[in-house]
Amino acid sequence: MDHLLTGAVVVLADDLMWSIRIMEAVRRAGGTPLRLGSEAELGIAVEAHDSGDEPTLGGAIVDMAARKFDAVAAIGRLKAVRVPVIAVAQHDDQLTRRRALDAGASRVFSYQKFFADGTRLVEGWLRAATPSGEGR
Repeated sequence: MDHLLTGAVVVLADDLMWSIRIMEAVRRAGGTPLRLGSEAELGIAVEAHDSGDEPTLGGAIVDMAARKFDAVAAIGRLKAVRVPVIAVAQHDDQLTRRRALDAGASRVFSYQKFFADGTRLVEGWLRAATPSGEGR
């Protein structure tokens, strides 16, 4: 499958197991994952994306259960530089899910749903985030 977006798909997660699963779903969906695990790493990536002639980030997937960064603030920061964002959270944590959506995530998937259908979910999201199904 051709890459659907120009630029890497940020996988913002500090849990090794989930970051690997999310990165693999991104790869299988045709994207290029870029794992980031801290606010400092996100800051560098956002600055490079926002300062260049060509965008370096095509999208981001944020793990809402992260402990090493503020996931809601990260979504807001990515949204501010026009990076499409989806999030992954506990299915029964409605407050966190609402906060992710309010911060700018287009969707919030449960860990169970992402584990079962991650590649298909990422593939559909990448297509929807790309105008006319073409690269940027």
